[in-house]
Amino acid sequence: MEEIKYFIFQPGTVDYHEFLTYLKETDDLIVPHLSSRVNLEEYAKKVVKNATMFVAKKGSEWIGVEAVYFNEYPEFSYNTHLSVKKEYQGNSNVGMDIMLMQRRYLKEHRTKGLRFAIRKSNEALLNYHIKTGGKIISEHTYPGTDIIEVEMEKIFIKD
Repeated sequence: MEEIKYFIFQPGTVDYHEFLTYLKETDDLIVPHLSSRVNLEEYAKKVVKNATMFVAKKGSEWIGVEAVYFNEYPEFSYNTHLSVKKEYQGNSNVGMDIMLMQRRYLKEHRTKGLRFAIRKSNEALLNYHIKTGGKIISEHTYPGTDIIEVEMEKIFIKD
């Protein structure tokens, strides 16, 4: 059985086709589906070009990704994508390992903090972020749905 390995890729260093394939494979995990809100190919190109990517792989298969638009202090960085393939959610800790890797990286590289959005209905993740210092800064409903998204931030460097 192959072990899960973790990687940090700087902007512009990943073949966008790899990320695009992953996005297509995990599109149904995001509510509402990412493909209903953006053109996946354009999104993949933009993210690969501009974001630091924290990737979990099993062999050559991408099984989890977090993508962050990194900004140095005094600016916030922004998490644009986090997902883990369904079969690796739960007991494998892939999502938690990726988030911890990302947090260490952001603190070491001196960003003020991280801003991100999650579904309000994802109570476990929402409660985790609140318990670990996250603050809700706004919420809105996705157009044409009853899905509420919560914008949050975590501050790493206080002014």
